[in-house]
Amino acid sequence: MSNQADDNNLDVLIYPRYEGAVIFAVSRTGAPTELLDLLDAQGFTRHQEAIYVWHQLREDIPGLQAAGICARAHKALTAAGFNAHLDDRLIVRIG
Repeated sequence: MSNQADDNNLDVLIYPRYEGAVIFAVSRTGAPTELLDLLDAQGFTRHQEAIYVWHQLREDIPGLQAAGICARAHKALTAAGFNAHLDDRLIVRIG
């Protein structure tokens, strides 16, 4: 099992999985509590298995609303000084 945040030298990677049905926020191994708490505060649910910690959005959140949550989480993480990446598939372009 590989950690995509570690593999990409990021603090956190926010991306859709399973053809967009689930949105994950994967944090680096040993991520600080501040980073994990920021994701919690943005509406992501924390999960843990062995040494891996990740966050997910509920699957019943509509697409545009989920994209907005992801954008706000990305903004909060980068404002706090974390190296966060928001997958292009989650960026909503209007106009």
